[in-house]
Amino acid sequence: MTDARRDRIESWVADFCGGDALTDRGELREAAGGVLVAFLEAACRRRDVEPGDVEEEDIGPALLEHVARLAVPDDARSGVPALCGDLLGWLETEGRLSGGRALGTFVRALGPRYLERSAGKGTPDRRPGTKLGRNDPCPCGSGNKYKKCCMNL
Repeated sequence: MTDARRDRIESWVADFCGGDALTDRGELREAAGGVLVAFLEAACRRRDVEPGDVEEEDIGPALLEHVARLAVPDDARSGVPALCGDLLGWLETEGRLSGGRALGTFVRALGPRYLERSAGKGTPDRRPGTKLGRNDPCPCGSGNKYKKCCMNL
């Protein structure tokens, strides 16, 4: 990432955080600057684009793969997607990012997935079909029961 791009991101985040956007954010207020800079940097790095050119394909992975790994206080974690969405909407009102409100809505919709990823919980592996029982026909096609054919192989 170029120094000019990083400076632009930090400047935009400082402008956003310096306004009244963080007045009701509680614990998230302290971590907001770092989280937002990391979010925009990861989004830009995805396709090597400028911050004003990020798209949906950049911000989803930035939130779910990068920001979800950041150390954010537990009581503030649930507000991160809304904060990132607010930043994107604010960038549109400032004329810095076209489509920022729609992108903000998309980021907010990723909230439940973000919470799963940030908590370190994985999705359970599911068997695509039903469980094969001992008395079911053997899947090899022999016509025998599974317990008499391939179960003990």
